[in-house]
Amino acid sequence: MTRRRWQGTLALLAIAAGTHLLVVWAIPRLIMRKVLSTTPAQLGSPGSTERVYFPPMTDATQRRIVMPSPDLLYATCVFDVSRRPLRIQADPRLSGYWSVAAYAANSDNFFVVNDRQLAGQPLDLLLVGMQRAPAGTVMPPGARVVVAPSDKGLVLMRVLVGDYATEKAMLEPARRTFRCEPLP
Repeated sequence: MTRRRWQGTLALLAIAAGTHLLVVWAIPRLIMRKVLSTTPAQLGSPGSTERVYFPPMTDATQRRIVMPSPDLLYATCVFDVSRRPLRIQADPRLSGYWSVAAYAANSDNFFVVNDRQLAGQPLDLLLVGMQRAPAGTVMPPGARVVVAPSDKGLVLMRVLVGDYATEKAMLEPARRTFRCEPLP
């Protein structure tokens, strides 16, 4: 092969590698940007954050998240901890599985806890940004501090469902114990 041909091949490989890395880096961020921008609109107030959205039970027509499970009932909370911490609480008191997970702006899961880990105790978290809580913030007693790797993201509660029609009266009040509220 001539030198010119090698240079062309190397340039093409460099462009392909660079494009691949850019796509791998960008896709999770674009997906989360879409999720974070649509969830507040579903709450009824575009641009709002730190409010919980309780979507209806998943069926074959819903694709708010990639491949939602028809065995899970969801609650979501879009967060922005750039100015103040967010208190996240849940006390579903269910005998079955439930969990709360937090996702950064690039879709990385940075925190998860489930019913077994809490052993019947309520969930009480203080989600703070990388700058931590501002001076003068009163920390709720007993709350576990979790540092978010990005200012914006999503908190997702999942509740396992056997038969939604027969368990609805028990599951809905349990799911609605999920709270996301900014600290004053």
